[in-house]
Amino acid sequence: MKWSWNIGRIAGIDLKIHLTFFFLLLWVGFSAMFSGGGALDVLSEILFILALFFCVVLHELGHALTAKRFGIATRDITLLPIGGVARLDSMPEDPKEELLVAAAGPAVNVLISILLFGGLIISGILTQPMNISALLDNFWLRLLAVNISLVVFNLIPAFPMDGGRVLRAILASRVEYDKATRIAVNIGRGFAVLMGIAGFFFNPWLILTALFVWSVAGAEARAVEVKAGMKGLLVRDAMISQFYQVEDNQAMESVFQLSLATGQQHIPVVSNGNFLGIIRRSDLLIALDKLGNRAPAYTAIGLEPQGIEPESPLQDVLPEFRTSRVQPVIENRQLIGLVTPESVQQRMWLNKRKKQIGPQPPSETVNPT
Repeated sequence: MKWSWNIGRIAGIDLKIHLTFFFLLLWVGFSAMFSGGGALDVLSEILFILALFFCVVLHELGHALTAKRFGIATRDITLLPIGGVARLDSMPEDPKEELLVAAAGPAVNVLISILLFGGLIISGILTQPMNISALLDNFWLRLLAVNISLVVFNLIPAFPMDGGRVLRAILASRVEYDKATRIAVNIGRGFAVLMGIAGFFFNPWLILTALFVWSVAGAEARAVEVKAGMKGLLVRDAMISQFYQVEDNQAMESVFQLSLATGQQHIPVVSNGNFLGIIRRSDLLIALDKLGNRAPAYTAIGLEPQGIEPESPLQDVLPEFRTSRVQPVIENRQLIGLVTPESVQQRMWLNKRKKQIGPQPPSETVNPT
């Protein structure tokens, strides 16, 4: 995520803070100051926010570590003013597994609430008369109240929040996964509208949450639709089989001329038929400037992807596009094709078109008499 800084690792997962999170701390500090509080009050409010977001990190770790049990890695956890975001490589498509991953976050907050409640009982605070003033003044009571609120709020069935994912998991056990996603997204966007309206009257942070729910729900719906469109397709189905390639010892000048003449921005490099890597246009220009026209082509290689087997499911190529928009298709160490996001989209469009048209009746054969 842009404008985020890595501040460490927890359980092997990068922990990041988004720039806007610091604006939240400033807003909290100035609010305490303008309310008549002194330096200790400002510090107390900032420490409370940090304690709250520590609970948020634990919440996201609950998702991440549960997903890890099902073989799904988490790239990072980013703290935003509206909460935390754990970027999992994917969500389990098995409804039971998704249900466990989605419920793990709120379950962590339930556990924190139980521990805080127990600590407050032992300390004797809960045996004292309770009122709103006591609740607002006690650091640990406020943290308990916020964790309970996080459980309730996250279980609202507004996809992609935890409650929305639980809803999708339940729906997916009864209908197709993509249909369950569409239903959960529509319900989530309905809640987003309600949250946005409530935000105008009660809390502006609800407006930010509503925008987040609306946009992320739509993005995930599109991702699920893409996966559904790839169902049954192999890498070979979306492979570009006609392309230009160069030998490893070919002069850089001829590679440049080939790229200009054909418009091909990514040039594969081979040696005796074996794939070595890919020269991007930007890599080629840098190599020409540094090494000259006569330098061999292999010195300009900027990408060395492992390659994808032609019989692999087409959806397996999607994560690889994060590193390069051109992926080589390798069979017996030989380069037999290239796959790009555009070739995948075209193949999906063709597949969808065929399904819309349906099977065509066989043409009649007329025998002359």
